[in-house]
Amino acid sequence: MKNRTQEARRWLRQAQSDLGFLETARNAGKHDACCFLAQQTAEKALKAFLFFQGEELVFSHSIFRLTAMAAEYDAKFQQIQESVKQLDFYYVEARYPNALEEVIPAEFFNAADAAQAIAMASRVVEAVEARLATPLSGTEPEE
Repeated sequence: MKNRTQEARRWLRQAQSDLGFLETARNAGKHDACCFLAQQTAEKALKAFLFFQGEELVFSHSIFRLTAMAAEYDAKFQQIQESVKQLDFYYVEARYPNALEEVIPAEFFNAADAAQAIAMASRVVEAVEARLATPLSGTEPEE
């Protein structure tokens, strides 16, 4: 893998960029897309943290699983796990019509869902930013 700090920084920057777009999607009434992108934002942030810790292959898309993995390095992630695990629901259900009965994601998800998804994604990004703030200054953690 590339330098851990550089790779973590790249993933976190993308998560931060995605987070900045979520309000645009919500304001456009694309609540389903907002919910899915919120899940993706949290996933990228958690992967940034895990890559920084030395993980090289992180295949999971589950926010619940990724927070559990992150908690092995920092207990703070265990504390937020319950409050953000709902993001897992948005990975499939917010995209595919066959994941919901009789409605499509664009009809099912609403502004409240989008606002909740943004809040959860923000919580994850902020937790990762707080943990990587000092290390991202250019030093590598000890092996």
